[in-house]
Amino acid sequence: MTTGAVCAKTHISRRALLSKGTKALISATIFSQGTKQMAQAKTAAKDKGAALASKPHEESIIKPRALKEGERVAILCPAGRPHNPATVNRAKAIVEQMGLKPVVGKNALKIYGTMAGTDEERVSDFNDALRDESIAGIFCVTGGYGALHLVDKIDWQALKQSPKIIAGSDDISHILLAAYAKTGVITFHAPNMDRISSRQSFDALKLAVTSKDKLPSIQSNYWGLEASFDGSSKSRARVPDDKWQIAYSYAAVEGTAEGALLGGNLTALGSLMGTPFQPSFKNAVLFLEDINEDHGILDRWFTNLYLAGALNDVSGVALGDFENCRTEDCFNMYSIEDLFGDRMKAVNKPCCFGMPLGQSARALTAPIGVKVRLDASKGTLTYLESALS
Repeated sequence: MTTGAVCAKTHISRRALLSKGTKALISATIFSQGTKQMAQAKTAAKDKGAALASKPHEESIIKPRALKEGERVAILCPAGRPHNPATVNRAKAIVEQMGLKPVVGKNALKIYGTMAGTDEERVSDFNDALRDESIAGIFCVTGGYGALHLVDKIDWQALKQSPKIIAGSDDISHILLAAYAKTGVITFHAPNMDRISSRQSFDALKLAVTSKDKLPSIQSNYWGLEASFDGSSKSRARVPDDKWQIAYSYAAVEGTAEGALLGGNLTALGSLMGTPFQPSFKNAVLFLEDINEDHGILDRWFTNLYLAGALNDVSGVALGDFENCRTEDCFNMYSIEDLFGDRMKAVNKPCCFGMPLGQSARALTAPIGVKVRLDASKGTLTYLESALS
């Protein structure tokens, strides 16, 4: 090989090297810019998340309009079918006594297994009520089973555009919690129409859906439970004497907590965990109730909340009525206070029992999403704002 050939080869190698170096420099520059942009985007997303997290509570919720006398209210059965047609007539009478006009869903008395019609029929009634501008609220007649089937079919955008009062409990808690999670609209946990059996529950629901004022504080008290069972047997544990009453409550962990009120039926809440309809537990005051359930099953649901980190996220927990819940033929013989109290002591969050919330005759109405203060030591739940606009 000649010297010229060697020089030519060397020259080409240098050119190739320079070319490769230029490309490498350009690639490095692009990579550096991309990395910088990614970092900026990540920081912006973080800042946006922090901004959203710091938004005032008032900006994150939507308050429905208070019902006025003579307004139309839908009477629906999104879950179980009423025991008989007369149950719907009773619901209509209750609504009329509130000064409102009941409008019964066209499928309310349909039958599909134990449910009030197929999923399509039940959700059709619900969406019709949401989209009907003449309907100011929705009252649910029954609980049972089936509401969970509807949460992915309900027109949540219609509710957000035209916020309406939705009231119910038991299986309807699926809808109440999903509505709050998807739209921020305040919903109302109250005995279903077939469970309103006392002046106290009637007055509490009427006040909750018609008043623009803050609702009265709730005082925990074991006295007045519709079914006074100790959970160990089917026989009545004690016979109440109306002439002699002792008002008392119990706090597993004392202290105070503030936050948006969140909760309802424990089984329903557990069923929504891990779904797009699970509400945020962050800094919430959680209230729970259930009915006709084994303590072992309740323990599973509550432990699920514990393992999922929900009990660490909340600021406090208020336990309501667990009517006819039992230890009979159950693997877990703990009382309700033991079951839930142990977990709450582990997370060290204020927790009290005996709140008149649930499905019993004494149950009051609780608006989900309203800011409250829980004083577990005193057994009080105080509303810090109104639920309606």
